[in-house]
Amino acid sequence: MIHVLPGMGADSSMFRNEWRSIKDCRFLDWPDYRGERSLREIAERVVVEIGINDGDVVIGHSLGGMVACEIAGIRELRHFVLINSAQHHSEVSSLLAALHPLAAFTPFRLAQATVRRLPGDLYQMFVRSNPDFIRATCKAIFEWEGLDEKRIRPKRIHGTWDRIIPIPAEVDLALEGGHLIPVTHARECVNFIRSLP
Repeated sequence: MIHVLPGMGADSSMFRNEWRSIKDCRFLDWPDYRGERSLREIAERVVVEIGINDGDVVIGHSLGGMVACEIAGIRELRHFVLINSAQHHSEVSSLLAALHPLAAFTPFRLAQATVRRLPGDLYQMFVRSNPDFIRATCKAIFEWEGLDEKRIRPKRIHGTWDRIIPIPAEVDLALEGGHLIPVTHARECVNFIRSLP
């Protein structure tokens, strides 16, 4: 089974069109927030509630990829794929690293109310997201110890123009795009995933 995790402030609706042609694939939403304080705690809930088993494949965009790194420490995955994601918080933009403490004071509900009437699926995903989950994960990312690379090496797809998580030195597929390549380059991402043995 293939499990696909969205980024922060997003949900399964970001994976559409070509994505939905992948066989044996589940597109996941974040579970209801229950006070988890670490990416490991989020990963443990996802593994149990979704039913991720040894031998499965996990794909994660942005925050979803970081949680996939933690899932790889819980389950013996066949593959896991990071899409515009990080293996350690040091890969996140230095500007975001400096600004992340402000998330605790950001008026997310006001921002959601402001964009509620704007057209576009990305805005509507943000409107549906849980501000407490966003605040908690902003903090958790920068307390995260990162991937245990001795266990499994991820496959990495990354946009060359990403300003949130700049492209790392080693990737398996570089695409000319920004942070939302699962949306803007869906076909290329899906073709890469289908090529995995």
